[in-house]
Amino acid sequence: MKKVLKISVLMLVIGFIFGLTGCPDPDSDNINWDDQPNGTLAIINTSSKDMVIFQGQTPTSANILGGVRANTERTFEISDKVSDFNIGGYMILRGITLDEYNANKSNLSNAKIEYSAMATYGQGKKFRTEISANYIGDFGFKVNNRGNIGMELRKNSPDGEKIGYLPRLATNQVIYADSSSAFTVYPVYVYYSKTSGTITTLEPSTLFDTVLATPRPLTDPSMQTYYFPVNPIDWSSVASTLISPTAYLTVVNNFTQGLFFTIAGGSSLKAQNGYDAVGSGEQLTFEMVCTVDGADRNLVIVLFGGTIQVPVRFEGQANIPKIRNGYDYTITLNFKGGFTSDPANYEAIIVEGSKRDITDEIISL
Repeated sequence: MKKVLKISVLMLVIGFIFGLTGCPDPDSDNINWDDQPNGTLAIINTSSKDMVIFQGQTPTSANILGGVRANTERTFEISDKVSDFNIGGYMILRGITLDEYNANKSNLSNAKIEYSAMATYGQGKKFRTEISANYIGDFGFKVNNRGNIGMELRKNSPDGEKIGYLPRLATNQVIYADSSSAFTVYPVYVYYSKTSGTITTLEPSTLFDTVLATPRPLTDPSMQTYYFPVNPIDWSSVASTLISPTAYLTVVNNFTQGLFFTIAGGSSLKAQNGYDAVGSGEQLTFEMVCTVDGADRNLVIVLFGGTIQVPVRFEGQANIPKIRNGYDYTITLNFKGGFTSDPANYEAIIVEGSKRDITDEIISL
């Protein structure tokens, strides 16, 4: 009898262990939480909530990309999610907490969408985006896009923290916050050009006013609603006033290891796709706020932890380059040979390209 009892207890223990390790998470359904290191889309979740990520404007069970656990970074393989991956393009990302997902499985349109972003994709093109804990919470305000081009909403400046993405003609989209603290929202218009495979950001002129957003409890009937553009004017007249708030600098790395792109050797700048360094053989595009007439920018490429700093110059010139908003620039780092410890063996040449003409592409939207 004792022998049978011992065997029964042992089987229960084994069964319990297998139950802990082998049973699927009942709340996960068909959600994939595993990192896919060969993917091109990286999402950092700095919040304390597990997040479920969807592709497209409206979350449905059919367009789940997968999940990102709290306080982790995960890479997604999306080449099989789009038909034009080899050509390149962009997608809208939406995110809801796992709790919201479980509470609204039968009708996901009722779930709070607390994360939204635009992500680019393409063969060999990586994109990195962040879910911020500051924009997940029980406060919020509504936003509407009356224009025919999507926009990134940014906090307190045109190149500030991205708080959400608002597609063309979107209505009553809620932007969530973790407190009632007010902040200024800058609408920065964004489009992806399939012709050039680049993103163009467009700062509104004086026809577009920023708004001081005042988040309120979601249950408060006084929750605010804002419209962009502020003035209800004809979109064709708006489009003609849009200007590029930045220059677009593509850095080509022909060296055998990664580089940092900086101003005067300071902190590394972040590329459009969210990465802070350009790997060997890569080319990444950076946006830089300058002026329409051109502003001096002491651009420096940093290698070997800062021991090698290569100034960026126009061919045959020693002066700091003048950079103009709206123009494309190409910066190429070359190693000329010899000892890698000698700064004289490196060169970083900048070439000014053409000014981006957005008129036709905006009209064609």
